[in-house]
Amino acid sequence: MQQKSLRLDPRYFQIIFQAIFLSYGILVLHWDADWQHYLLSIGGCLLFQYAADSIKSKRLLRPSEFDRWGFSILISAMSLCLLLKTNDWYISLLAAFLTVSSKYIFRWKSKHLFNPSAFGIVATLWLTGDAWLSPGQWGSNAVIFFGAITLGTIVVTRVQKLDVSLAFLLTFVGLLYWRQVYVLQWPMDYFIHSISTGSLLLFTFFMISDPRTSPNHPVARILWAVGIAVVAFYLAAFKWKYNTIIWVLVAAAPLVPVLDAIFKGEIFQWKNNSLFNQSRLPAGGLGYKLKSIIMKPFTKKLAALILLASMISHEALAFCGFYVSKADGTLKNKTSQVILVRDGNRTVITMYNDFKGDFKDFAMVVPVPVVLNKSDIKVVDQQIFNTLNEYSKPRLVEYYDQNPCMDNGYYKQERLSGAAPGIALKDLARSKAEDKGVKIEARYIVGEYDILILSAKESTGLKTWLDENGYKIPAGADEVLEPYIKSNLKFFVVKVNEQEKKKLPGNFLRPIQIRFSSPKFMLPIRLGMANADGDQDMLVYAFSKKGRIESTNYRQVSLPTGKNIPLFVQNNFGNFYANLFQHQWDREGKAITMLEYAWDVSPKNYVKCDPCVATAPSTQDLVQAGVWWINRDWTDYSDVGNEDEDYSSNVFFTRLHVRYNRNSFPQDLMFQVTPNTENFQARYVITHPATGDFTCDAGKKYLKTLKQRRTDEMEMLTYLTGKSYSDWDVVMNEEEKSVPPEAEYVTISKDINKKPGRDNVLLFATIGVIGLVSLAGLRKYS
Repeated sequence: MQQKSLRLDPRYFQIIFQAIFLSYGILVLHWDADWQHYLLSIGGCLLFQYAADSIKSKRLLRPSEFDRWGFSILISAMSLCLLLKTNDWYISLLAAFLTVSSKYIFRWKSKHLFNPSAFGIVATLWLTGDAWLSPGQWGSNAVIFFGAITLGTIVVTRVQKLDVSLAFLLTFVGLLYWRQVYVLQWPMDYFIHSISTGSLLLFTFFMISDPRTSPNHPVARILWAVGIAVVAFYLAAFKWKYNTIIWVLVAAAPLVPVLDAIFKGEIFQWKNNSLFNQSRLPAGGLGYKLKSIIMKPFTKKLAALILLASMISHEALAFCGFYVSKADGTLKNKTSQVILVRDGNRTVITMYNDFKGDFKDFAMVVPVPVVLNKSDIKVVDQQIFNTLNEYSKPRLVEYYDQNPCMDNGYYKQERLSGAAPGIALKDLARSKAEDKGVKIEARYIVGEYDILILSAKESTGLKTWLDENGYKIPAGADEVLEPYIKSNLKFFVVKVNEQEKKKLPGNFLRPIQIRFSSPKFMLPIRLGMANADGDQDMLVYAFSKKGRIESTNYRQVSLPTGKNIPLFVQNNFGNFYANLFQHQWDREGKAITMLEYAWDVSPKNYVKCDPCVATAPSTQDLVQAGVWWINRDWTDYSDVGNEDEDYSSNVFFTRLHVRYNRNSFPQDLMFQVTPNTENFQARYVITHPATGDFTCDAGKKYLKTLKQRRTDEMEMLTYLTGKSYSDWDVVMNEEEKSVPPEAEYVTISKDINKKPGRDNVLLFATIGVIGLVSLAGLRKYS
């Protein structure tokens, strides 16, 4: 009888490693921990599995039998926690139920057909529309990939499935390299960013490698994994579908019985898998030889080291971009504001500029996926940007303490500060293009703008065309243009029509709005990076019918909100927020998008903010922003479409703040619409101390608590901004005269400066745990 050993069951490793990944996401990546979802997913899976196995066994199972019924489903439950997102408790339970039930409903010769967690996720997404996946939640931090690959390699080698993981990963990564680097000619860091995602690696080592749902024979497993990689790559690269891998895994599950019938192999059983057993395959056969090679300790360690090296190497890479400009190219683009409206494949983009100078020197170049018709282009009132900015900017809320010795009452105020960045774009001229491989697809006059839609066969011709028209382009600019051209993108080129501009009042340019239909939901930021010195800021005001819009290829982080900060911040809230954003951006690794505001702004929703510091956008404002479905009879937008199914009263607003540069953002911004309707606002609180006489008992107690509160405020200020009391220009006011010396900010700051910092404790602890477990596992169980 085989002796059972805790340390020899691979499922223990999987559960521990998944718990480490979840802890890493919450503690280090600062996910918004959804404890309700975690508890319901784990509890629901265990409850449904226990009930199903008890019914099957016709008795109540004992706790001592947990290894029989509990470990496998706990792994599936952890996958739900790591991958699936939802705001509704019943969706979490539904996903747990579907995960468990798939093991009993869909079976073939003692094997369940689908990977349970993959089926549960896909079925929940398909049936409800109230759940989503966030492929960008892991970011591109090398730490998580080091841990994922190392620990994942241990797991798959312990269950003899390294072949399926390597076959899938090498095929998928190889196809991405071929497409992105060889065909489209993106720089290497673009490719590295694509493969440096936690979702890809967790899928590779913890989902497709499931021994109970993958083919039995090694050759069949390799063919199956390669097929999944090819189809997933095609859907992602050519059809612009997100999360394709998990969908393809579920769709490919029915092929497993077919492959098992063609390639005979022994069905995997957890109870017989504590040790590697070469006797399962006939000696001398192809499967035996493959397994002998793959499962050698040296081969396993070598594969792990190669994959680790490929992940670590990306830290030293950089990329270049450029921006088209006229004359000497000295004008630079630092900030921008963009309105995005998305539903289905239809997109509306409104671009704002605060150009100052001679209008002859203005022009704008934007890659677009299709040739735009004249009806797809219009100009709008720039007031819409002011409305959205004022409504959604981070806000300061004031509270006033009540003197416990007096009946002064209590009230609050709200105030707003901080200015949104604008856009400064440059110029472009025209020339004869036929001999340069440049084609003018369309030519329009819209408002005060002359507009060209260009296409090009190759970047050298386009670069020459621009040079001949007086535009100085940085060396190597064609390396940035080439990927856009090979991706079959067009170039939307705008300059000012002086005659039309003279007919209009005001010394400003109106925002330009374009609309098109394409599965590509993106903002091409790389083209504009070369005309900016250092970091650029972009505010994205996004609208959808369903819920929040989030980035799919960069981690999206919610700014700290609802925090109590010192009273002296009131005098310079704009400077406070600028320091807060910079510090949080540095702290989170820079390759992120920041969420500043999210709210349901549907006309039927009467509470569009809490607190409100500016007027919420009206229906007319929404239509002006490009929300075509809110009022299809609006006269200025009668050309949007007359389909009744387009109309909806649902509008959800998301404000994102993106600070990007060439090193941190190797790719354009990709987005997806999610059903996440949770409200959010960046909100900070100051509290004015009570004034007057404090000789009563309650007053004396109040003065004691005031010091602790102010200590917490000072510590929070340092956490948010990275700056201490001495870094701020503090102005005392009349209220401070009532504060005892020990509760003054200057006194408190001296005590705080003596405390040691704790910024990286969690990060180093996580790295240490992952490293120790990885080394121990590789040494003992290879």
